[in-house]
Amino acid sequence: MSRRGVVATSVLVAWSAGLGLLLVRELNPSAAARLAEVSMRVTPVTTFYAVEDSGRHIGFASISIDTVPHSLQVTEYVVTESAAGERHTDQLMVRLSRGLALKEFESTRTSGLDTTRITGRVIDSSLVLSRTGDVQTVPVTLPAFAGVIGATVSILIDEPRVGASSSIRAIDPQTGQASMRLARIQAESLFVVVDSAVADSSGRWFAVHKDTVRAWRLVASEAPAIDAWVDAQGLIVQERLSNGLLLRRTAFELAFENWRQAHPERAVSVSADAHVVSGTWLASGATRPTMQFDSLRVRFGATIPREFAARYGRAYRAGGQQTFIRPSEARLRSRYKLPTTSTWQSVFARELAPGPMVESDDPAVSRRAVRLAGNEKDPTEVARHIVAWVHDSLRAEAGASPVGASGALERRSGDAREFALRTTALARAAGVPAHPVTGLLQHEGRFYMHTWTEVYIGRWIPVDAMLGQFPADASHLPFLPGAVEPGPDLARILTRLPITVVGAVKAP
Repeated sequence: MSRRGVVATSVLVAWSAGLGLLLVRELNPSAAARLAEVSMRVTPVTTFYAVEDSGRHIGFASISIDTVPHSLQVTEYVVTESAAGERHTDQLMVRLSRGLALKEFESTRTSGLDTTRITGRVIDSSLVLSRTGDVQTVPVTLPAFAGVIGATVSILIDEPRVGASSSIRAIDPQTGQASMRLARIQAESLFVVVDSAVADSSGRWFAVHKDTVRAWRLVASEAPAIDAWVDAQGLIVQERLSNGLLLRRTAFELAFENWRQAHPERAVSVSADAHVVSGTWLASGATRPTMQFDSLRVRFGATIPREFAARYGRAYRAGGQQTFIRPSEARLRSRYKLPTTSTWQSVFARELAPGPMVESDDPAVSRRAVRLAGNEKDPTEVARHIVAWVHDSLRAEAGASPVGASGALERRSGDAREFALRTTALARAAGVPAHPVTGLLQHEGRFYMHTWTEVYIGRWIPVDAMLGQFPADASHLPFLPGAVEPGPDLARILTRLPITVVGAVKAP
């Protein structure tokens, strides 16, 4: 064979080998490639559920799938009231990459006055678990999933059909244990799902529009077990929980408002007129806010600017809904001790340094911070002391000329911004990272411009010295961390923001 023939043959063999590899990859894609394809079909949406016990409506639930910068976040929320009047709340937040790689999860369970919390974070091939102060690292093989996103993947990864099965690695959020779970599709059926409701003269809600949804029953007996009907979008239509309770998808008003009427002492409907007041509650002459909320769900109107949703996520789009949650006591446990190392401080250099209006290096501020901190090593307790002192020492006063932290210390009065600046400066002087936050405060159905503080104790926690709240409740809607004023562009949007409260649960 000539030299030219040898070259041609080599090229043909290489081309054939490459084509063969391409066909193998197409016919047998990797797990990462399959998940990346599934992630493109995950629908960002919030679904609502009535929680039933033997046919009795005893609570409500929601599952929210939202896209945040570089991540997909799934939040599950279930609240029930027992016959004895004891409240039970379960919340699971799972964050994944856009390719559905698990990054972290946080499970918080509250029963009466008892709260348990488990967090997990995936680092390389390890799962770092934190449970009531104990931290352990266990090896984990990826991909792995926690919560209902596992059911979504099981349905979307292949065409659903009765008898089909899929194996995924599932993490039990209550124990942190990971195991392979074989989920099998046992049946297929049609469901009639309510998607809108109307209230009668008594205030009770009734269905006005229903959709027919095809769903498949997905069952897995291995822990964490699942018995749920899932539609073609991977969304739960109906689920039987491990404690025997039934979640049934329906309109928000049927799930929440009807339950609220049966339990008015726990869930309240805030009378909201979709009105944002350009000033603070103090400057507007409103009464001092006293009612606190564990959760607040709002709906945004049809005239939301597109850039607003682009900045804050799909839940902030026109017609979108967003739930704000008050941090539980379990989230107030600090993850570090004072004093911190110089390396640690360099990570939070911006949140520890003095700045305009935040004179944490002022001698008077530093001396006060030292007195308030004392010998305390727990940053949570130091921040709690600071919030209490600022609340007791400053007088709420509207209309005074704006001053910074040291000016507020000297004048001993101010509006919300002075309370926030003073808290921020004292926290930084004590070695606790902090920054002011600008947003809206829901009060008696209206939304007022407001400023408060976030302190870092291993996670960012909102606190409000003006209202004496540690932590700040769910009526605080944050929009601009690190600033005491929204700026002209955001202020223009906020003051014209069409927003309505559609449900709230007040704190016990």
